[in-house]
Amino acid sequence: MRFSDTLVLIGLTGLAGAHPSRRTPNPSPLSKRAIDLEAFKLPPQAEYVSQEEVPEDASAKVVAKRADYTETAKDLVKTTFPKATFRMVSDHYVGSNGIAHVNFKQTINGIDVDNADFNVNIAADGEVFSYGNSFYEGKLPGPLAKRDEKDPVDALKDTVDVLSLPVEAEKAKPVRKSANHYTFTDTKGTVSKPEAKLVYIVDENKNLKLTWRVETDILDNWLLTYVDAAQTDKVVGVVDYVAEATYKVYPWGVNDPTQGSRTVVENPWDIVSSEFTWLSDGSTNYTTTRGNNGIAQVNPSGGSTYLTNYRPDSKDLKFEYDYSTTMTNPTSYRDASITQLFYTANKYHDLLYVLGFTEQAGNFEVNNNNQGGKGNDQVILNAQDGSGTNNANFATPADGQNGRMRMYLWDTSSPQRDGSFDAGIIIHEYTHGLSNRLTGGPANAGCLPGGESGGMGEGWSDFMAVAIHLKAKDTRSANKVMGDWAANKPAGIRAYPYSTSLTTNPYTYKSTNSLSGVHAIGTVWATVLYEVLWNLIDKHGKNDSDVPKFTNGIPSDGKYLAMKLVIDGMALQPCNPNMVQARDAIIDADTALTKGANKCELWKAFAKRGLGTAAKYSSTSRTESFTLPSGC
Repeated sequence: MRFSDTLVLIGLTGLAGAHPSRRTPNPSPLSKRAIDLEAFKLPPQAEYVSQEEVPEDASAKVVAKRADYTETAKDLVKTTFPKATFRMVSDHYVGSNGIAHVNFKQTINGIDVDNADFNVNIAADGEVFSYGNSFYEGKLPGPLAKRDEKDPVDALKDTVDVLSLPVEAEKAKPVRKSANHYTFTDTKGTVSKPEAKLVYIVDENKNLKLTWRVETDILDNWLLTYVDAAQTDKVVGVVDYVAEATYKVYPWGVNDPTQGSRTVVENPWDIVSSEFTWLSDGSTNYTTTRGNNGIAQVNPSGGSTYLTNYRPDSKDLKFEYDYSTTMTNPTSYRDASITQLFYTANKYHDLLYVLGFTEQAGNFEVNNNNQGGKGNDQVILNAQDGSGTNNANFATPADGQNGRMRMYLWDTSSPQRDGSFDAGIIIHEYTHGLSNRLTGGPANAGCLPGGESGGMGEGWSDFMAVAIHLKAKDTRSANKVMGDWAANKPAGIRAYPYSTSLTTNPYTYKSTNSLSGVHAIGTVWATVLYEVLWNLIDKHGKNDSDVPKFTNGIPSDGKYLAMKLVIDGMALQPCNPNMVQARDAIIDADTALTKGANKCELWKAFAKRGLGTAAKYSSTSRTESFTLPSGC
């Protein structure tokens, strides 16, 4: 759904040309200005060497285990690309499954190649577990000369002009942050100051381009726009970060008002996941819907401000407010809406924490309490956001910058419905933050840029929402839909319900050949994961409580095990992956966590939907396979 987070990497080669006069900035979102970002996406270029392939991999075979896992990872990069220059990103960490994740960025002439990444996964024994890369292997340019680039102010102005952004940049002044990196003052229309950084980017033809990366957060779109450094009115590519006490709430497990009643819950936080509770950041105790993990408020204007927006305040910490689906004025139940959004987002934060999305993995917290990662990035949670209707979105910048969720009202019924009371939408949106922070490492939030990888972003979001809302009585014959209550569509908003029946839902990997748009592709991926879910539940059973139980660090039931493997797979896979690589990463995640105890259950699920051993990705035509590996 922009419930649909958008994170689109595009090559806008057609959006260039002469501009004799500056156009008036257009205040509407890009999607409403006939600028189809998805149509200009760059194809994924990453390769992934799975755990099974590592023993025979030419580079991995000659890398000796070092005492420091980062040195082992560095040696692998040097061995694979002996002539390349690169830097290690500072977001390396050891996951809850014992696998260390180390990320590298290729550099040329001391400048980052922004979409050339190398991720190395190191096993607990210090050996290379798996790795992925998208390093540039073509001809290297000579040293930079001043004539190679125009002024960064030109880059900002041309970005605003070509994309018709609602930004006033005519008086922009650059302020140097570091070499070839600037912020701009004297601009209007952005949430934070625009920035420009000189970087290389590999375009869709695998050519290296020197570009200015211009960052503009205009709320509806949070853009990294890559413009040719020498011809700044030529846009090479774009990344969009936006995808589209006691509490009286619909409790965890109740997806929407049709599935249960509101009740009062007391101190619902998990003190391990939220050591300061939900109402403190370790230095300030709050009596409102604000804490270490999130800050929730109403935002009827749809604007970028939030700190001074209205939120309920309860000196006795009793966030108990009336709501019924017959109430017609959203303002009359805004306290209940904000409280529900705050509750659901925090519950999900706590669940993800025990499943491995911790501070060092890039989660969203103000105070990381010396647990690694970057803080000051709790999620901004806007209820009744007035910037749109019938949707929701989530913006995911890199670790250390706030995530932003905007929940809309839905006018598809009378009275209109509030998306904050549909937990599936909140979980869907928050999962965009999860998948974007884990894939490629916390410092790189641009690794699911559209096409197949962006589609998987939508699929993971649907899958997590569906898995969480399984009912105690559900079996593998249960069919599940998304967005049915908010959209007032009993059949949901996807092409098919999620089902293990090929009659009810006929999607297989080959279906993606005839599908366009990330939500359609995402439905295929979530369908595959639904098969994984039920194969693991049939083997291990289903835990219907709010949190998993662990045995030796492994969820003891199939539902939470499936969620854990999906999350661990995100951290293993390369930047901008395809479904075949994501499949391999999930199988590798099981190898790391359980020593491959579920190999055949996973392969049978993937093969049923066309992702068997011989499945192959191509941007123009995927090849599906229903073949299982030997032994399965």
